[in-house]
Amino acid sequence: MITAFVSMSVAPGADEEIVNDLAKNEIVNEAWLTTGEFDILLILKGDDQEEINDYVNNTVRAMEGVIRAVVTFAIESVK
Repeated sequence: MITAFVSMSVAPGADEEIVNDLAKNEIVNEAWLTTGEFDILLILKGDDQEEINDYVNNTVRAMEGVIRAVVTFAIESVK
């Protein structure tokens, strides 16, 4: 199992609807509304990089209102 973080920029006013829709997916371990450069942070848990990439490319980036999605794969948890 691997962990990935997805930082998202979305259209103004679309953040709550998008984060609530994405939070329903099993691959989404946590879904956060955030401030700063990005509007939403997802923490994904998947079997491999391909599963994460498929989800981000075919679900996250395909959603209306999503402007940008940046994926960061976790290497090691320190705490």
